[in-house]
Amino acid sequence: MNLFEIQENAVPKIRKLLNKETEGISLIEKTNDGWRVLCDVLDKKSIPETYDILKVFEFMLDKDAKVTSFKLFKKIRRGDIGDSD
Repeated sequence: MNLFEIQENAVPKIRKLLNKETEGISLIEKTNDGWRVLCDVLDKKSIPETYDILKVFEFMLDKDAKVTSFKLFKKIRRGDIGDSD
């Protein structure tokens, strides 16, 4: 599988697993065992939008793009997305 196939095939499965609409995918990265995907989901809506709270979930996929694990990776404020950890 390549990056585009992961985007096309795995991301809809991730959305279904979370049972929420995603704000976006912030990372798709090939690993030794498959793929790592970071997915952003709206946790709390705020005004202004820059104060929205997003949950970032980390998904590990095998070489066939099947989800093998996922966890809450971190919570961030939308306005802090460009900041480094």
